[in-house]
Parts: sequence; structure tokens; C-alpha cells
Amino acid sequence: MNCQETGQLMSLSLDDALTADETRQLQMHLDRCQSCQALWTSMQHISQLFADAPTVPPPTDFVARVSQRIAQREVRRRWILGGLTLIVGIIALTALVFPAMIGAFMTLVQLASCSPLLSYGPQLILKLVSIGRPLLKAVWLAIAALLSPSGHPILVSYSLVVFALTALWVRLVSGQQRGYRRARLVHS
Repeated sequence: MNCQETGQLMSLSLDDALTADETRQLQMHLDRCQSCQALWTSMQHISQLFADAPTVPPPTDFVARVSQRIAQREVRRRWILGGLTLIVGIIALTALVFPAMIGAFMTLVQLASCSPLLSYGPQLILKLVSIGRPLLKAVWLAIAALLSPSGHPILVSYSLVVFALTALWVRLVSGQQRGYRRARLVHS
């Protein structure tokens, strides 16, 4: 057995983790090696100093300070996750709305470039407002019904049906307009 192996056995012996055979091997090496014997004596002395040292309790406010730091980290983590969620939501919403905004802008550009439509512009705006007003009322009615504490089931059902029918109507009308544009492009 060499001195390095003996050093490991010394550490294990201080922890009372040696078998009887390993204890015998350690003792045999210590009887023959003066440097290991000096190291063993100093290790035993240091171990005894640690064993005799009084244990110092933590400060009285230690638990409170640690709990406060943990709570602050949790709040900070929630703020960061909330901010990231908000940023991702804004990016997703922008990605969803941006094509519609581009389409609306292009439609306005086409309307502005077509001179016969300029004379019908005010009438078109009035018609769009008259169509949009019932849609907004239906949405408001649905939101009010869903948020009311009594939650009238008939009112909620009616609001949802009106909203669904209005959305279906808008989809059909926009589909017809797209069909007219395609037909116009094919014939021109």
C-alpha cells in the first residue's frame, strides 16, 4: 500500500467508515511510515478540534431573511415570465393583425385610385357604419351577458347566436367581394 492510498484510508477512518481489514492495513502502513504517522496524528488532532468546537446557531432573523429573499426572487421571476408572455402575445397579435392591416390599406389605396368610387365614398362609409353598429351591439351584448352576475342563459345563448350569424354574414360578404375581384382580374 502506498502513501496516497493510506491518506484516503485515514480520511475514511476519521469518519468511521473503514472495514476491519482496511483498519489493519492502515495500522500496518502507519507502523512502517513516519511521514504518514505524522500526518495521521495531525489529522486526528484537527478532527478533535472540530468535534470539540461549539456549534454556533444562526442569527435570529436568518430564516426571515432567507424567506424574504426567496419571495423576492419568486416575484422577480413572475415579473420576468409575465413580461415575456406579454411580449410574445404582442408579437403574435401583431403577426395576426398585420396582414389584415396591409389588406385594408391596399383596399383603401385601390379605392382612392378609382375615381368613380370617390363619389360613392361617403355613402360607402355610411353603409359600413350602419353594418358595423349592429355588430358592435351584438359583441357588447355578448360581453355584458357573460359578465353579468346572474348570467341569464337565454341572453347568453341569444348573444352567441347573433354574434355567430353576424360573423358568418361578414365571411360570406367578404367571400363574394373576393370572388368579384377575381372575376374582374380574369376578364381584364
